[in-house]
Order: sequence, then C-alpha cells, then structure tokens
Amino acid sequence: MENTEDLKKYFDSKEYITTIVGKDGELNVANADESKISSLISLLTDPANKDFKEATLLTLRKEKGGDILLLAIASPKAKNVRHKLVSACWESEINFSHYLSFFILLSLDNDYLVSLEAMTVISMMEGPFNNADVKEAIKKVKAEQKNITTEKAVLLNDLVGTLEGFIIQ
Repeated sequence: MENTEDLKKYFDSKEYITTIVGKDGELNVANADESKISSLISLLTDPANKDFKEATLLTLRKEKGGDILLLAIASPKAKNVRHKLVSACWESEINFSHYLSFFILLSLDNDYLVSLEAMTVISMMEGPFNNADVKEAIKKVKAEQKNITTEKAVLLNDLVGTLEGFIIQ
C-alpha cells in the first residue's frame, strides 16, 4: 500500500495528468479550461475577492459546478490554498458522494487543514454509496492510522466511524 507521500506525485502536473474518478465518470485536469480554474481559485481564495465568495458558492450550487471545483482542487496552482477550495465544497452544499475516493485521498494529505476540510466534506455526503467502495476507503484510512501518531489519528478514527455509517446492511 502506498503512503500519502507516494500519492502526492499524482498531483504533480509535470509527471502525471491527474484524473478524478467518480461514480458517474471522470474529470481530466489536462482538458480543463485553465482560465476558468484560475478564476475560480481566485474568487474563492483571494482576500480581495471575499465579497464575491458567497455569490460564487451559490453559482456553483445552482449551476452544478462541483466538477470545476474538483478540478481546481487538483490543480497544481491550488497547492497553497487547497484547504480553502476543499472547504468550499462543503460550504457550497453540493453533494460530492460520487467522489468519495478523491476526498479520502485528500483526508490523508499531510496538510492538516486539507485533511480536516476533506473529512468535513465526507461527513456531509448524502450517498448513496457502494459498500465495496466504502470498505476500501475504510481500509485505506486504517492503514494510514498505523503511520500517524499526531492529533490527526483522532480525526482519522472519527472518519472511520463516519465511513462505517455509510455501509448498508
């Protein structure tokens, strides 16, 4: 099993073309409109645009703009503001249930704020979920727990509990 450091290489645009895979298909970062992604990153993270953030979140929700938000998160340009973009996922109230595996990856990120925001998105997911996908996510989180001795271990324990609640008996 790869550790989180190994997984970071997949977000390096010089080495890989990042694709976010969800239940309904995939989003390819290489095919994304860079100007739209840059604009979205700016609108959601630049303090100069704080007056536009709520309107941007509302537009994302109304226009079903979750895909472009995910592309912005995966963009190498978002490295320093990724946590703000992940928080925009739950702030927008868009259901990202189809992208559980992507948010699991983010929850295992070394950046504590990215992890925390991703776990918040996961806790707000409405489903439906595939039991096999949820069990695989639990397996990944538990494997990561063995490598962590910080306060993040408590968060990962809570995440396992949330994921277990997604399993349909």
